[in-house]
Amino acid sequence: MKTRATKGSGKSATETPESSKSTGPKIPLGADSANPLQLFILPEGISNEARIITLQNPRSLEESRYLVCPEREFYEFKAFTEPKTTPRSWLLSEAEILGKYETVEAEFVKKSTEPTGYVTRNATLFIATPIDSLFLILPALAPLPPSKNTELPKKLFLSGDDYLEKLGFTSPQLNSFLRAEPIRAGLEKRIATVCDRVEGGDETMYRLNEEKLLDEMLKKAKKIISSGLPASMEEKLVRKALDVPILGITREQSLLNGDEVDTDLTQPGSRTPAADTPDTQTTSSTDIAASSFSEASSAATSFTEDFMAPPPIQNLKTLPIINAPDGVADLLRLRTAFFFICSNYIAPHLSETLKKMLSSSKSAVDFSPLDSHLAYLAKMRQEAASMRSIADFSRKRSMIEDEDSETRAEKKRKKEEEEKRKKAGESQGVKKLKKVNVTGMKKMSDFFKKK
Repeated sequence: MKTRATKGSGKSATETPESSKSTGPKIPLGADSANPLQLFILPEGISNEARIITLQNPRSLEESRYLVCPEREFYEFKAFTEPKTTPRSWLLSEAEILGKYETVEAEFVKKSTEPTGYVTRNATLFIATPIDSLFLILPALAPLPPSKNTELPKKLFLSGDDYLEKLGFTSPQLNSFLRAEPIRAGLEKRIATVCDRVEGGDETMYRLNEEKLLDEMLKKAKKIISSGLPASMEEKLVRKALDVPILGITREQSLLNGDEVDTDLTQPGSRTPAADTPDTQTTSSTDIAASSFSEASSAATSFTEDFMAPPPIQNLKTLPIINAPDGVADLLRLRTAFFFICSNYIAPHLSETLKKMLSSSKSAVDFSPLDSHLAYLAKMRQEAASMRSIADFSRKRSMIEDEDSETRAEKKRKKEEEEKRKKAGESQGVKKLKKVNVTGMKKMSDFFKKK
């Protein structure tokens, strides 16, 4: 019996399943930009005349971006970024809202255009923080020598206008802001703080005084440690530097801890094991984000009295007590903060001069207790390292002797097994020939020698 197929019972060969259709993006993405956009956070309430301009960096003497406000003076940009191990990005979008008053309908109608967006590859965020204008004028007060072999130029008394003219020459975009009275007065006030002054007719002449500059930088360093150092600086540059190594532990302590130690040398009063000392640990080098030092840099670069110092990152009272004489830890924090300011905001030739003056009698702070304690710790670490090397040598020697004895025993065992194997393979005739007395008999090889 034959049946006739009905029309439309099967699918046409030209039809394609829905899953096979291409699922591309509804809106095609644009090409990568050679100069991508960046996200900046500006202070609230700044003047409409504030601009982001290029100024000379006081440390590297290269061009850098700063925010200049005629009313609030200068701001620097601190970068906050995520580590490279955790990649992130910004998704920025905006919609332009247009308002139009319709007279016919007598109502306010809002029409919005299609929103636009932008994606950045990295999630770096730039925040404007106050910077002391003294750092920006320092290159004019203490210019760099023309070459390495030449001496520093002789310091002369110059007027405030002369120094501002030098600053405008190195940073031309600042000239339009130097006409603003708040910026001009603020720069002259900071110049007078670190300079010697003489009256020359109707003008006041200034010349940089390194001792006054040193006192000003120490005030900034004290302001940093008053609110607490960042956690990374406190741990790596203060606590690890003051760790006291122990030369050994008693056998009773080692048995309590479940370890076996052959040495019985003790160092009374030591709390930190030698394995935690800076000379025995290797600190891994990671990408330090600028946000780690944002609080310290803000306190270092700000000089106004009404500036609110940031809260400390962590409460130091909750951390273990540092085993050091009274005042030594505070001196190390002060020196660390001072070096941080010099390495970020002062030119190298001037920062080296300030560091030498800090260790001399011209400094207002006596760092001799800190230097003597650090020298004592360095000597202790040397002794601990030498004892560890001796212990390692004796341990290696005992291991070598054990290996030699094991090797000799193994060779002897193999030799005995070889002899037993040979004896087991000998015939009865060979065994009987070995018992024959051959004293005085010639060997077979003697009959085949040449005459």
